[in-house]
Amino acid sequence: MVSMNIYTGMAGIQRIICIFFVVLAMALPVGAEDLDTVLQSGTLQHLGIPYANFITPDRQGLDVDLMHAFADYLGVRYKFIESTWSTIIPDLTGKKIKVEGDNVSITGRTKKKGNVIATGFTVLPWREKIVSFSQETFPSGIWLISRNDSRLTPIKPTGDIHNDIAMVKKELAGVSVLGLQGSCLAPSLYGIDKTGAQLRFFPPGNDLEEMIPSVIAHNADATLIDVPVAQVALTRWPGKIKVIGPVSPPQKMACAFARDSPKLKAKFDVFFHQFKKSGQYRKLVEKYYPSVFTYYPNFAGQERP
Repeated sequence: MVSMNIYTGMAGIQRIICIFFVVLAMALPVGAEDLDTVLQSGTLQHLGIPYANFITPDRQGLDVDLMHAFADYLGVRYKFIESTWSTIIPDLTGKKIKVEGDNVSITGRTKKKGNVIATGFTVLPWREKIVSFSQETFPSGIWLISRNDSRLTPIKPTGDIHNDIAMVKKELAGVSVLGLQGSCLAPSLYGIDKTGAQLRFFPPGNDLEEMIPSVIAHNADATLIDVPVAQVALTRWPGKIKVIGPVSPPQKMACAFARDSPKLKAKFDVFFHQFKKSGQYRKLVEKYYPSVFTYYPNFAGQERP
């Protein structure tokens, strides 16, 4: 009986030890790739998604040029790795996630595929809980866009962003609105789900630039879209769409790094400060988003000397 109790006790201890190491393994970084690893590998792996003029289908754009410059600064090769909106954070962190509103939970592990996200990536509260953001690289916000012949009426700005947002929301009862779950275009982030709007969700694997053509094709009355994409759309489809107004306060975009890459993020912040101060970043912004200064006159894209 004593021998059996000892055996049973040892088996219990072994189970506890096994559980401990499983939990520990889940908590540890998967394939941590901080600055030293990037330098040793000789390659900066840039995770991105074709999106407006940040990354074009032919792999040009503001963020591509920015990451090329960062790779040159580090003295390593540049490699672009295409991702999707639903997988880009797992591709960076090695962690599978589930997003609910402003909350995010880790549901498993996956392979890390890149070192940095730069793709017109909006800083959101839930994203800040899972990745580390650089300093702001681009201003943004979310607008409601509709067809030009829509019954929706563009608001007259009051000078108070919260009043403007409320005016837009008052128009949405019974209106079909396109959004994208798990992104900056998720309707629930801005209370659109409480306005009486008929929510329709864009497939996460599709090109988000097709959201506006989908509205033009009468698949929905309106769509949520971020300001940089709206700027491109207004020049691409003149006379076919109109801006109803904002549904969010001003937002910012930035590059995202895994939490286990603090030295790489710090190195980028040093690089980016110098890149702006030299005027090189402003030239890139003027090349890809010349109208940004109309909407954001205080965004200089350049550090003062």
